[in-house]
Amino acid sequence: MTRTFEEKVELLLTDPAELAEHSFEKWNQMPREEIDALQLAALKRRFAQMRHSIPVLKKLADGEGVESIEKFDDLVPLLFEHTVFKSYPPSLLEKNNFTAINKWLSKLVVPEVAEAILATDVSGCQGLDEWFETMDEAVPQLCLSHTSGTSGTLSFLPLGNREFQKSTQIRRLYAWNMKGPQTPTPDMHSAYPYYRKGYLSHMRGNVWLMNTVLPSLDNFHPAYPATLSSDVLHLGAKVRAAHAKGTLDRLVISPELMAKKKEYDQLQADMPQYLASFFEEMTGKLKGKPVYIGGTWNLLHNMAKAGLERGLEGVFHPDSFIATTGGAKGVVQPEGWREDVMRFTGAKKIFETYAMSETPSGSHRLCEHGNYHFAHTAIPFVLDPETGKPLPREGRQTGRAAFYDLGADLRWGGFITGDEITVEWDKPCACGCPSRYVAGAIQRYSDKNGGDDKITCAASEQSHREAMDFLNTMEQ
Repeated sequence: MTRTFEEKVELLLTDPAELAEHSFEKWNQMPREEIDALQLAALKRRFAQMRHSIPVLKKLADGEGVESIEKFDDLVPLLFEHTVFKSYPPSLLEKNNFTAINKWLSKLVVPEVAEAILATDVSGCQGLDEWFETMDEAVPQLCLSHTSGTSGTLSFLPLGNREFQKSTQIRRLYAWNMKGPQTPTPDMHSAYPYYRKGYLSHMRGNVWLMNTVLPSLDNFHPAYPATLSSDVLHLGAKVRAAHAKGTLDRLVISPELMAKKKEYDQLQADMPQYLASFFEEMTGKLKGKPVYIGGTWNLLHNMAKAGLERGLEGVFHPDSFIATTGGAKGVVQPEGWREDVMRFTGAKKIFETYAMSETPSGSHRLCEHGNYHFAHTAIPFVLDPETGKPLPREGRQTGRAAFYDLGADLRWGGFITGDEITVEWDKPCACGCPSRYVAGAIQRYSDKNGGDDKITCAASEQSHREAMDFLNTMEQ
């Protein structure tokens, strides 16, 4: 199929699977020169669309004097630090002041979504779970999610349902080894070693995966048929943070939250019977069937260990797709976890990726030579960890990872991570995939620096501070 360059740019932004004609091989073998050209054109288009329409981006771009993007590095001063998504005053959450949080949130998204957010009555919401449910119903184009909040403060991510849909279509190319458009495989099932539903970002993505990969949600088999409470997760994060600061005795917990905590505790107490039913279903209904199982490595390993202790091995079809990315910050992966997972599931390999909640379109595939190949839907940057300036896009460079997520169409997709990576810009990988890649291990700067990670932004200190002050001003 012959397409013009502009048509390809449009597809990269709106339907990347169609750009590769829904072919796993065509997606993997796109020449790097073509990827560069398409990404830069797509970035220029995205910036032109959002420069004046997303309030906090406009504030930052005005401060930096950026009116257009001519080359990749022009974007770097406009990359957001991770603190942007948790920059709301914590007292708002303590007081269930979701009306004010929605005003804060509206400055991070395009006008039509901002209007819907501001028009939503959340004044009666008595916690995070109720807020998320209300927002889902009132703003259907938005898929609001949150991070794990290991610091004690949750990041709220204004992700779009459409960006999840685009990213899962790419994942399906891999899961089915697609050679062109096809309908869901009737026998495909999914066993998920966690909750059916939740508002954590990876759980939000998992729901989209199930809708994309499976012929029906009847083929989705979670271990726990319940919703993971974000209120209880937030309480856990606050308890950990207070314990670390020695202020646990000052932590105030409302009666409503205590009631949710008791429900959660009961679910934990009932876990053995849920797990028994889960493994019974896997060895009964799913024995020998092809399955899609996605989750953080520790979720997969815990499932495999529990199954192996029950004497279960080779449960599913060898061509089953087992996928994992990240997870369990600060926990060292035990030796042999991959072998345990493959022995239990019977799968021939594990599909591993490097990804983060803030850039769902960027799921970077690990090849057999130990390199993570960048997704075409995310533009990578390597920044000097001391200055925040971009390092050359040539040779082999080590520094702080940053990305622009081209799939983000409701929000600005520029994001600075806490990861140290080494990128090989020039030398082809021995696996034969032409895309650029992360070579070697990925390390968190907070682990490297004894728990501290002060991100240095390429934006001038004044313009970045003004943008944050603007975001935290509750008046419109």
